[in-house]
Amino acid sequence: MAKLFLSSVVALFLMAVVVSAQSDLDCGRAYKSLLDKIKREQAGKMPGERLAALHRRAQRIYSACQTGRLPNAHALFEELHREK
Repeated sequence: MAKLFLSSVVALFLMAVVVSAQSDLDCGRAYKSLLDKIKREQAGKMPGERLAALHRRAQRIYSACQTGRLPNAHALFEELHREK
């Protein structure tokens, strides 16, 4: 009985680690993708204040995604990109 309990705890832990690692990659990939799009499309066209504001908002979305408070940060990054 103890072996069954221990193996189920280990399995749950491993699944949690895999899910956590996957969401971290998605957050980072979405953040980098947004920054690349802004850099490519808006190079020199956007005022510095607006560019700084976009970067700050993107950083806030990324931070919330890293903590797990956002289930789909990619959609927010896309919305931010369209908003520019």
